Amino acid sequence: MKLKLLIFFLGFTLIASSQNLEQIGKVPLLRFNGGISGNGVFYDGTANRDPFTYFVNGNLNFNISGVYNIPLSFSYTNQDFGYSTPFKINRLSIHPSYKWVATHIGDVSMTFSPYTLSGHQFTGGGVDLTPNGPFKISALYGRFLKESEYNPETPEAIPAYKRMGFGFKTSYAFEKASIGLIFFTAKDDETSIQNSFPIELELTPKENAVVSAETNFTIFEKAKIYLEYAISGITEDTQALESRTSTGTLSFLLNENLTTNYYNALKAQLDYPAGNGSVGVGYERIDPGYRTFGAYYFNNDLENITLNASQSIFNNKVSLNVNAGLQRDNLDDTKSSELQRIVSAVNITYTSSEKLSINAGYSNFQSYTNIQNQFDFINEVNQFDNIDTLNYRQISQNANLGINYTLKKTESKQQAVNLNLTYQNSDNKQGGTTIENGLSKFYNVASAYTLGYPKNSLNFSLAANVSYNTVGVTDNLTLGPTLSATKSFFDKKLRTNFSSSYNAAFNNGEKQNDIYNIRLGGNYSFYESHNLNLNLLSLFRNTNTGNNTDFTATLGYTYTFDTFKIKFKKRNRKLLNEEDIAKLGTLQFRYRSVVYSGTIPEITEQLTNVKNSSRFLNIPQEKQGDLNFLFATVKEQTKPELYKEKALEFLAVLYSYEDFLKAYDTILYEVIKSLKDDMQFIDFKLERSFVKTKIELDELKKESPDHIKEIEELNKELDNRQKKLVGHRWMKKKFDRYTSIEAVKKPDDLIAAFKKREAQNAFKLYEEEEKDVKKINLYLEVQIIDFYYHKSLEEVNPDKFELRYIDKI
Repeated sequence: MKLKLLIFFLGFTLIASSQNLEQIGKVPLLRFNGGISGNGVFYDGTANRDPFTYFVNGNLNFNISGVYNIPLSFSYTNQDFGYSTPFKINRLSIHPSYKWVATHIGDVSMTFSPYTLSGHQFTGGGVDLTPNGPFKISALYGRFLKESEYNPETPEAIPAYKRMGFGFKTSYAFEKASIGLIFFTAKDDETSIQNSFPIELELTPKENAVVSAETNFTIFEKAKIYLEYAISGITEDTQALESRTSTGTLSFLLNENLTTNYYNALKAQLDYPAGNGSVGVGYERIDPGYRTFGAYYFNNDLENITLNASQSIFNNKVSLNVNAGLQRDNLDDTKSSELQRIVSAVNITYTSSEKLSINAGYSNFQSYTNIQNQFDFINEVNQFDNIDTLNYRQISQNANLGINYTLKKTESKQQAVNLNLTYQNSDNKQGGTTIENGLSKFYNVASAYTLGYPKNSLNFSLAANVSYNTVGVTDNLTLGPTLSATKSFFDKKLRTNFSSSYNAAFNNGEKQNDIYNIRLGGNYSFYESHNLNLNLLSLFRNTNTGNNTDFTATLGYTYTFDTFKIKFKKRNRKLLNEEDIAKLGTLQFRYRSVVYSGTIPEITEQLTNVKNSSRFLNIPQEKQGDLNFLFATVKEQTKPELYKEKALEFLAVLYSYEDFLKAYDTILYEVIKSLKDDMQFIDFKLERSFVKTKIELDELKKESPDHIKEIEELNKELDNRQKKLVGHRWMKKKFDRYTSIEAVKKPDDLIAAFKKREAQNAFKLYEEEEKDVKKINLYLEVQIIDFYYHKSLEEVNPDKFELRYIDKI
């Protein structure tokens, strides 16, 4: 087996969050911390995977004067990895600040607004000036794209011109209003590429200039209004010699020619507080083709109108949220199809007491697609002569009810039950009639009973789940129970867990399979810095075609250190007397649901136990370095006030990854639901594209059989479209099984592999974009489509498929 060493010097990334040069001289000049971990996975089963794989990961962090961090990490494994990432692997950046001046130097990113500069990484410098007063300004200059020559030996490497950019943002705040102006421009260097490249790449040097004006103000004492208008001018080919017939709005900022186009974007939002809640209305319009060189992704050709309201009533026992929205595209009326979406949602939460809480929700998603002359490209084929319009309608309804009731809650015993009901309905209609297999319904009932003995660190849980769904004339039923238990020993240094579940699946009343699994795991922490874990899984599957068993064992070890100068405990160390303890001081504080109290050494031990607990084992190694440094800072404090401040900072960073993991499952499931909503229509579009290419190829072979090169190119295009169509249908079949968030929380092999692959990248986005769920959604959507498409190439035969919407070619 071929060994592969993966060493990522992810740093030389000198990154400091809210650094301040005033810290220099007040903390040690140089500190070291880091850790190393190893995992071995033993497997015996029917899946196509190695019987033994291992991973060794390590990280080392240098901290200079409490201002700069230089994290290094490495990974050694006997398994190859292949994945793409939007992040630049080797980065070098520093972010020193002094009072109201903050600078960004190296490989950095800045954000002005969604329509101008929005998180695009560049190599250069930036500054934020935020003095006490009404005026603030930010500016930047740097390289946004690195030149890349065309190499025929590696055609997958896309060539690019060197792109330099400059921009600034200013704002001035009045008593009840503020105004702002943003300018950004970027231009490709025409001389940065020397080698010739194929004309098919359509690579041209481009130039972009964007100007945006924004304001927000208050009217009627309470109502807040936000407005932003942006105009973006793009010259698609700066080498073109023909001139525009008329000058554009930004002609004084942009070199115009015949390839120059201008696009507009407008956003308005009104929020008004009412009672114990608020009401709001929003409007957004983005021209078709709108984009800026300061953002990686951009949605355009859309008009959104949104309404929202929230209110708490009955002494805040009932919370009500209502949302509605309308979206349409084809704003310039040039597309052959127009899509309209209507969304409405209502959510109610009722908390009668500490024991009982009820939540319910309903949402309705409707999309209408009017496609005109969709078969014009084959209008000479007789069987389609009479088809000139297509009305495609999709209606999705979702309803859920959740009940949580605490039977008993004391210091020695806790009991609770919960019940969750879910209903989903999707109806896809074409020409007013439900298409074949276009109607689907899904029902799910999940209930659980938990019993806990806090003093004994012992918990039990018994759960049951029933899922029933119908697609067309096919119905599927899956049901089964799950039993789990957790127990901690030796002052919670050893944490063990056990779970076992069974489920049976039926299709149209006939039993398809039985699946039974047993999981056993343990985690042991010792000498503060060492952690040992072992997890065992046995899975037994009985199907109509045969029986098989899978066994997986994972053994892992983690070691962390705070400095290179490791101090081992001495057996004859001097014990603290009562006077020494009194000098150290006592304190008490709460973080989330946990109270920390006692002397500083006692609380340090409490924090150590939390830090080494199993819930935080999967924190990325580079994040571990930051945590170790923060924890070392906590342990250096001797004054209760400073100790509390540093301890709360440490706990906030520690729990941030756990918060992300909870959000990660929700975000990923929302991405899956969003993709499922559009899959039926995308399937139609992919089949239509395949048919169009097939007809073009047949006509070319018939009319010009000697055009060998054109026929070969169309053959390649047809093969590519066929793979995409078959791959999409394979992906849709997989996605149809993901009917609840449990599909993400208890994933199959595909979802599990995708979650593991993208967890670190998603966590970086979660931190860098300040929990911007929209950007994480967009990133995961692109990645999961790519992931499933490449998996489909391994699983399906592209030649085995049938046309669903068109009978003949």
